[in-house]
Amino acid sequence: MTKTTKVAAVLTTAAMTTALIAATTASASATTASASAAGAAAPWWSDPATCANPLTAVQRTVSGRVVQVRYGTCGGAQYGWGRILDYTGPEFIRFEVDLNGDRVADDFSTYTAGSRNYTQAYPTSSSPNRAFRACYVVDPNGTCTAGNSTAWW
Repeated sequence: MTKTTKVAAVLTTAAMTTALIAATTASASATTASASAAGAAAPWWSDPATCANPLTAVQRTVSGRVVQVRYGTCGGAQYGWGRILDYTGPEFIRFEVDLNGDRVADDFSTYTAGSRNYTQAYPTSSSPNRAFRACYVVDPNGTCTAGNSTAWW
């Protein structure tokens, strides 16, 4: 009986130690993942209405609405954003960002026209991989297509 009790105690202690190590490792991994995600957060400028010298890079009329990619100086750096004009109600302006040159959206910002008619802004770049386009969408989950958006800029 004494040997069985000692073996059980050793196994219990080993199991608890393993569980403690696993929990500590999982906690450290979760902390690292959160820190990495926070560090990789997109550098969006929340309100480009505060940006200086705004200009229109490209625009297109889509279903009677003027959709634009705009750019200006925000906090000392150049940013681009989307804007919609001539909208008739709570419609959506979407601004897509391509980061790797494949002309597929890697990030985006969508706003309801009516509450504000422009999106958040994203930093421009001299890299040919970075490009922006804006579009009018009827659904907040809608995406830009050749039929509803500006050209990539």
